[in-house]
Parts: sequence; C-alpha cells; structure tokens
Amino acid sequence: MSVFHTSLLYLHIALGAVALLLYWLPVIARKGSKLHINAGKAFYYIMLIVASSGIVMSLMGLYDPVGIYTAGRQMSAEQIQRMLVWRVPFSQFLLLLSLLTWVTVRHAIGVLRAKTDRLILRRWFYQGPVLLLVPTALYVAYQGITVGMPLLIIFAIVSLITATTISLYVYKAEVAPRAWIIEHFSAMIGSGIAVYTAFFAAGGRRMLADLLPGNWQLVSWLAAPVLGLTALILLTGYYKRKYKVQHNKALPQG
Repeated sequence: MSVFHTSLLYLHIALGAVALLLYWLPVIARKGSKLHINAGKAFYYIMLIVASSGIVMSLMGLYDPVGIYTAGRQMSAEQIQRMLVWRVPFSQFLLLLSLLTWVTVRHAIGVLRAKTDRLILRRWFYQGPVLLLVPTALYVAYQGITVGMPLLIIFAIVSLITATTISLYVYKAEVAPRAWIIEHFSAMIGSGIAVYTAFFAAGGRRMLADLLPGNWQLVSWLAAPVLGLTALILLTGYYKRKYKVQHNKALPQG
C-alpha cells in the first residue's frame, strides 16, 4: 500500500506544480480567447487528477496511518503516538481540501457548460460531492477544535460557505442574466485558493519552516484564502459591470 501511496504522491506533486503555474494563464489571457479556453481546460483536467489523488491518499492515510506514514522509518511507540495526534487530523484536513478543490474546479466548468440551464447542475452525481462537503467540514471543524488546529476550523467554514453558495446558485428560483460568468469566475478563484493552500500547508511548509517557524506558518497557510477572497470581493463588481450582470432582469429557474 505504501508503494502505491508514494507513486500517487509523486504524481500529485508533479501535476500540482504544473497547476500552480498554469492557473495564471486563464487569469491573464483575454477572456474567451483560444489561450484562455485551452489553458482553462488543461487546468481543469489536471486539477481533477490532483484532487482525486489527494482524496485517495488522504483516505489511505486515515485507513492505515501507521503503515503509510512510518514506512521505512524507525520510530518508537511513543513517537508514533505523538505523530498520530497531529497526522490524523491533518489527513482529514487534506481530505476536505481535496474534496473542496474537486467541487470548486468542477463547478467552474459546470456552470460554463450549463449556462442558463441549471437543471444540468441538479443531477445527483453533480450535487453529491457538494452535499458531502457539509458533514466532512463539520467533522473536520470538530477535530480542529479538539486538537487546537485553527487551519482545520477555517477551511471547514470555507467549505460550508462554498457548499451553501453553490447550492443557492443551483436551486434558487431566479438568477441574473449571465450570472454564470460570475459563478465561473468565483469558482476559479476558489480552486486557486485550494491549490495554493495545499502547496503552503503541505509541501511548502517545509520550504518556509526556517522563515516562519512554529505558529507563524499559519500566515503562509492563510495567505491564499485571504488574498483570494480579497480579489473575489474587488473583482466581482468589476465583472458584473463589464458583462452587464443585472439582477433586475433575472432569469427564471431553468
């Protein structure tokens, strides 16, 4: 099992590194251009693999944390117990983050495909992962409170907000014309927050350990959500004006 986990981890890291860079191409490219569309599709498919591999690895780590995280290492029973105190909740956090990444990046493309026909977004296989975010987030929040890990609590709240906003968009009676553009934009920022948070919370924390020791690492972990949410707030109004997303001419439920 550890060999499969290690192989999956290398794939996850390699594609995640590509996604970190590729994310910016659709952002800076002219909207609707060939570069914007092709780079967006590439980011979408890569992120589905990254999120899926993250979910599988997290589940493996929760199923057999000792076998996965102590393979090839000489550790005493006391050391293993100390490691599991933070390792298991952190695996639960990574599971939630991977599921959140899957949901946001899929929603970003899903609203483009559906546009005004939101009936497509109400199918059980589309809404299932969104609804699954709720109990997963609640459990991770409980674990975060129990072990004193603020990162778990914060992203549990982000996940609950994400599940709520997606469901409101999908099921509310009326939406503004071209509201799917704003929904696409918001979901893409959400996927960017997820991928950069995963980098700083997992691999990047080792790189920043000397610069930000101890609890100061929380600064790097929260940088992506803070910057992403700020950009979302500032740019949503701009895109609403640019694409004339007006709520006084709402479209009925499709």
